[in-house]
Amino acid sequence: MLCAKWRCYELGSGGFGLTELVLAVACMSLLVGVAIPNLHWLTQEWNLWGAAHLLESALQWGRMYAVSANTSVVLQIDPGGARFYWADPRTRAPYESSIRNLPAGVRIVSSPRRPVRFFPRGNAVPAGTFVVRGKAGQYRVVVNPAGRIRVQRE
Repeated sequence: MLCAKWRCYELGSGGFGLTELVLAVACMSLLVGVAIPNLHWLTQEWNLWGAAHLLESALQWGRMYAVSANTSVVLQIDPGGARFYWADPRTRAPYESSIRNLPAGVRIVSSPRRPVRFFPRGNAVPAGTFVVRGKAGQYRVVVNPAGRIRVQRE
């Protein structure tokens, strides 16, 4: 028996046995095996959600920039749909600070035929819908003629 201050311990009576440790490791591996696929799906869902809201916030920024600077701006989307940026409507030169890349596996698969252009009063021409698609599904980012923007899950 080992005693220290007010407590006494018997040697050999503390700790876990081999059977208890094996059961604990088996339970942990079962929980991890169930959680890993869900975490992968959750990551894909968050990437898709983030991409849709990135596009929405970029459209909001373009509208506010057009109103505050009293000028027009045009949203350009790269042919692959993996990146977009704001450009000068006359020269089509991109505003370097506005270039945005979408997360891996997420693309803008549909957009209005002509690039969306915001005018100094905040209105948008052409009004239309952007479809952002990933492995977890797709979102629609809708721009109406008044320039208002909304996001819809499909």
